[in-house]
Amino acid sequence: MNMQEPPFIPAQTVDSFLLTGCLEPQQAYQVSPINAAISLTVENLLGRHDVLLELQDHPGKWPGSGLIAVSILVTRHGKALLGSSGQLVTPDSFRSLAHLPISRIGSAETLMAVDQWLKSCPYPALTSFVYEVLGQPAIGCAFFSFPASARHHHCYPGGLAQHSLEVAQSVYAVGSSFAEHERWLAAVVGLLHDLGKVRSLNPDGSRTETGLLVSHEMLGLELIAPSLSRLDSAWADGASALRYLFDWLLRPRQQRPMMPIAVTIRQADAMSASADNRRQAFNDKPHWHSFAKFDGAGPDNTYWLPRLP
Repeated sequence: MNMQEPPFIPAQTVDSFLLTGCLEPQQAYQVSPINAAISLTVENLLGRHDVLLELQDHPGKWPGSGLIAVSILVTRHGKALLGSSGQLVTPDSFRSLAHLPISRIGSAETLMAVDQWLKSCPYPALTSFVYEVLGQPAIGCAFFSFPASARHHHCYPGGLAQHSLEVAQSVYAVGSSFAEHERWLAAVVGLLHDLGKVRSLNPDGSRTETGLLVSHEMLGLELIAPSLSRLDSAWADGASALRYLFDWLLRPRQQRPMMPIAVTIRQADAMSASADNRRQAFNDKPHWHSFAKFDGAGPDNTYWLPRLP
């Protein structure tokens, strides 16, 4: 893939470098009685990296709960990575999703596919907006791990992100008659149209209590609201267009003036869901079958697959 590689531990010839990943503060700090040092583990898409800090770098002043994204300047000393608490920062923006911890990701392959797709976007403000949203560990880890549904389409770990990427790519493809920036705005909404499911669903696809009360579209808009406010200063019309398109998902055909590309998002959503349901229906059928019934949740459909010539 032509994408920026995830952070890695450089060779011995490199004196110091910036290590970016995630750590769990409540589990990370252990004082070693042998080396009299504090040890913490930073995990990213490539795995776990142990960092030793001086004993006086007491962890009490660092964030004390939750999975957090951090960057720390470290120096290699033999097989060990050495750092200091003064060099530990919590970034508020990202240039990729490679800082998310591999042990918390259901589909690293889909994460890298999303990362690659985003890097082809010619609008830095829009790319930064998506990285800011999905780069939050609490959101990104769930987005790349949850199914899209319990027993309907894309009902497997990482299915939510796979479905979302399919919708985004379809929106961009079918929107070829629109301006490039409009295609990308709609495609980003396609990517994030089900984001609220990280709060409305449990990891097994069942509904949370919040999900039984509030639509995932509303929850998704709530999750992106802080990042939308920051996008206002970089691209005001872009932020307004995203608001319009997310609002359209909540109440289609009610908005005026019209933004015609909005209809492509629901079309792409239905295409992705239906295609995956047909895949499931034919999954255990012999190759010569042309008809198969999908028995999962949702519409009780029989699908047709035309034969090759």
